[in-house]
Amino acid sequence: MPSLGSGLSAAATAALLVPAALGCSLGVAAAERENINLAGIGQYGASADQVTSITQFSDVQPTDWAYQALSNLIERYGCVAGYPNGTYRGSRAMTRYEAAALLNACLDRITEVTDELKRLMAEFEKELAVLKGRVDGLEAKVGELEATQFSTTTKLSGLATFVVGANAFSGSAINRGA
Repeated sequence: MPSLGSGLSAAATAALLVPAALGCSLGVAAAERENINLAGIGQYGASADQVTSITQFSDVQPTDWAYQALSNLIERYGCVAGYPNGTYRGSRAMTRYEAAALLNACLDRITEVTDELKRLMAEFEKELAVLKGRVDGLEAKVGELEATQFSTTTKLSGLATFVVGANAFSGSAINRGA
């Protein structure tokens, strides 16, 4: 499942949006009273009021409970539009139409990103295979070096004989063979 960044999955985002869409429905009559252009909601994702930064909304504050989620949707996917006067109206109930348009715009953008990643993976498939081969070769060489690794510390072994009370040294006491 595609990730929306900062730990939000598409399912988690949908879980945030769908209850608002289902529970806060104004209905067509209420939408008309609220002066909502139902025909224009279909153009939500391609709206001229599309924003690129959450700071463009004058009524959204960092202390708002959904600030981070809204910021991620705007900055990572660019799928949130505002009203022409530069507001988001986050405290207002969202109609089902608006929720569907927002969700559709975000899912379309995620699909575009996923398709682009698939295209890039196919385009660079040969290069990735070459790099994988090189990494495998380097790992084998490192394993070989680790297996034959030696210590820079040298161990010496020998025999030293000290005689207490001896008054002269007359050479080595080592038997050199016959």
